[in-house]
Amino acid sequence: MGRTWLLTAGALVCALLGGCGASDRPGLDQDGDLGSIGTATGEAGAREAARAYLDAWSSGNSTVACGLLTAAKAREFGAKLGDGTCPAAFAGIRDRMSESARKSYADVQIAEVKVNDRADGGQSAVVRLSQKLDGPLNGDDDFSWRYESGRWLTKEDPEG
Repeated sequence: MGRTWLLTAGALVCALLGGCGASDRPGLDQDGDLGSIGTATGEAGAREAARAYLDAWSSGNSTVACGLLTAAKAREFGAKLGDGTCPAAFAGIRDRMSESARKSYADVQIAEVKVNDRADGGQSAVVRLSQKLDGPLNGDDDFSWRYESGRWLTKEDPEG
């Protein structure tokens, strides 16, 4: 009976705090909306956007992955593959990823985030990962971000 009470209490705490498990990783539970992912300036916002982008590739969330690309990069990416849209290109590339590659995107750690102030008053960041990844990031272990239009966005080229 003690164990049942403990599990029930734990579930209640999770519910009261807004959920447990995957919900603490941005982008996994989004329903067609980026919400506030990557809107904070500085290191915290860049880190959150990068984590959401990686998790989107792992979980298959094209809304988050495409939404965290700059508008120009999303158009360019969509034009290269699929029916000309970013979500179609995303699906085409993700379908070719092995299960282990998808898992590596979920498991990789963000090792370092370096934020720099730009001359135009904005911010840019380089996010370094704990390992190189195959698939869309094409063997890179770091990628660049820019804070623009109120959100951290990347212009890294997902590879097909």
